Amino acid sequence: MVDEVELLDVNPTSASSSSSEDESPVLTAKEKQKQSIQEVRRSLPVYLYREALLQAIQEHQVLIIEGETGSGKTTQVPQYLHEAGYCEGGKRVGCTQPRRVAAMSVAARVAQEMDKKLGNEVGYSIRFEDCTSERTKLKYMTDGMLLRE
Repeated sequence: MVDEVELLDVNPTSASSSSSEDESPVLTAKEKQKQSIQEVRRSLPVYLYREALLQAIQEHQVLIIEGETGSGKTTQVPQYLHEAGYCEGGKRVGCTQPRRVAAMSVAARVAQEMDKKLGNEVGYSIRFEDCTSERTKLKYMTDGMLLRE
């Protein structure tokens, strides 16, 4: 009887670890991609300032945001505004880019991060090409297209 008790004390650990492995959710490729994107978003320098940025935007009419290339200014700040409700009531967030390719590629990246189809809630507008719809909330465009709006 003592041997059985000792055996039970040892085996539950190994049994529970194998059963927890069986019960652990298997992530699909899309779920893994989404998780990876969220990890990248949280690792960007601008993420640390998310709440302070939103507070400053609420308190000031003009805000200048300065940061290194790749810090998340272009991709994250518009998403923060969208998440905070600044795109409700028919409003849009516009973000200019100096080059056509930049406007297109940034819009594609943000659409991917938001898990949206490009041209729906996230779009871009460049000379001779408008990839937006009435549902577009975040619009990336060249400087010239902003001047034409």
